[in-house]
Amino acid sequence: MNINKVCVAVISLIFLFTAVSSVGAADPFKDQQAWMNDSMAEAQFTYLEATITVTIKNNNDHVEYFKISQRYQGTLDPETPITWNVVWTDPCALKMIKYQNPPPSRDVDTSDLGWKIQPGETKTVSFKLRAYPRPTSLRPSYIHQVSKNSTFWPLINEPGLQASWFLPNEIEYLNPSLDLVSWKGHFCFWIKNLDNTRPKVSGIVRAPIVPIDSKLTYSNPKVTYVDKELAWADTAAWDVLLYPGQSKHFSYTYQWPTASSSDNIAGGGSSSSNIPRTAAAKTSASVPTTSETGVPFALFIVAAIGIAGGLTYAKFFR
Repeated sequence: MNINKVCVAVISLIFLFTAVSSVGAADPFKDQQAWMNDSMAEAQFTYLEATITVTIKNNNDHVEYFKISQRYQGTLDPETPITWNVVWTDPCALKMIKYQNPPPSRDVDTSDLGWKIQPGETKTVSFKLRAYPRPTSLRPSYIHQVSKNSTFWPLINEPGLQASWFLPNEIEYLNPSLDLVSWKGHFCFWIKNLDNTRPKVSGIVRAPIVPIDSKLTYSNPKVTYVDKELAWADTAAWDVLLYPGQSKHFSYTYQWPTASSSDNIAGGGSSSSNIPRTAAAKTSASVPTTSETGVPFALFIVAAIGIAGGLTYAKFFR
């Protein structure tokens, strides 16, 4: 057996493994807009609320619980989470036996709240959340994507205010016995020009919170365009003009799964907030193939290595 051929075969397999692994851990934002590490914005989110309606089925043979998360991270900078207050729940929520984050007081309204769901039961609940004290605590000017410092000169892009994304059916990963049948979220926010004296400002404002694999069903005012920077999300985007000190209100609605029947995106009017009485057909949402979602690329790697090994053996050792 020629030792040189063995070395060539081993190097080929290592190179193939490295290449395939790199594909599996590909950056989901590659070839998209580059977001720089800006420090402030002329506009500020002064108010943010969300009304969520979900239908969940318990597929287990014993009782299960689920609760409202009062801390939103999504794809935000780890230093800029959004803290929520529960405004109301329907049906009335229960105080949970333990909390995810330390409550600021002993009041029930500031504790973790949730619901009991019996074996085989399908339960629909609705609740309203309000960002406290502002949409982001440490950097309240804007919600942004984590990025590197700018090394570009002399011209740079102005992409506007960024969105953040999350998986609506994350409850299924936390507890496989709970099946999220449907999810609907209606969001409202105000944005204000912080400068009261200087000229008007303009730019792009994206929906601050966007569910992945969901359909944008409503917006007011009507969106200027749907941003596809993230391939798995229909991110609402508005071209905004703000005069000195001016505030503007925006609202939008998403639903999951996308197969649910709905109207096209419409501007103006009001969005339906009725709690669905029947469960929609189950649809499994596809998960974006990023290095953070845990999608198993191992099978593809093993298969590729096996094929490459066979070809290498046939070429060098026969």
